[in-house]
Amino acid sequence: MSDREARQRVLRTDLAIGLGGSVLGYAEAGPALFTVLPTLAVVGLLTAAALYAVEHAAVPGVYPEVTALASLVVLAAVVAGFVVVIEASVAVVLAGALSGFGVGVLCYRLCYGFLFPVPAFRLDRVRER
Repeated sequence: MSDREARQRVLRTDLAIGLGGSVLGYAEAGPALFTVLPTLAVVGLLTAAALYAVEHAAVPGVYPEVTALASLVVLAAVVAGFVVVIEASVAVVLAGALSGFGVGVLCYRLCYGFLFPVPAFRLDRVRER
């Protein structure tokens, strides 16, 4: 598989995941999603940071899979904290988290796919499939 094909596959996959998460979160909560914008913003930033840490080997000496798992645990803990703190229903907070995840994936992939090249780690993972 050429670099161009791998890049296109990464962009298609990640943009679909990002759009899917964003749209599904909004479809679940509707206009109530705006009451949990802090959840959406924090989850989006954490998702983009986790993707960066995994794809750029930002944690030296740690396998990317371990970094991804640790990021998932932190993300789940943050969402659980928002469920407790924010005075909205659990469904709305979770919809905000889902939308935040989608927005985080979209922003990261737009940055590292259009502005900057897709990291070699991600291209290699696509070629393995």
